[in-house]
Amino acid sequence: MPRPPTPVPDSPEKARQAAHAAALRMLAGREMSQARVGERLRARGFPDEIVEETLARLGRAGVLDDRRAARAAARTLLAVRLRGRHRVGRELERLGFRPDEARDAMQAALAEVGETEVLARVVASRMRGGRTIPDAASYRRVFAALLRRGFPADLIRAALKPYWGHRGEPEEQ
Repeated sequence: MPRPPTPVPDSPEKARQAAHAAALRMLAGREMSQARVGERLRARGFPDEIVEETLARLGRAGVLDDRRAARAAARTLLAVRLRGRHRVGRELERLGFRPDEARDAMQAALAEVGETEVLARVVASRMRGGRTIPDAASYRRVFAALLRRGFPADLIRAALKPYWGHRGEPEEQ
């Protein structure tokens, strides 16, 4: 059970120190965007001016770097969480990264870890050792699940082709 956050000190100097310490604890576990750290500090009750000072101080020190954090998050989403490019982009923006940072981070991650290889791992996992997709309804279910993971439709069709033992594509609905 998480402990309740400590109250914000009344003294501005102590509040700055407390905000800095809280931000460092947040960043000790994983990389985060400036927007996310700021949001969490504000949720703890720190005034906006102290939050902005803390973010600027951490940025100058190199502790808080949105580009580095976006690249780390993109690699994790792609290689570990096995998400496709569309989902990675949406999740990076939800995590507080600007669209240009999210796009650059996703492209860097795709250069390191190929989306086709990630998709092949997901398809193999979904097939659970099966050799073929038995019917059109099963094909549509697998296809929809892969779309929700953020993979492009053309890559999904190519990845499922070896498992579809029938002629042509299943009818679209």
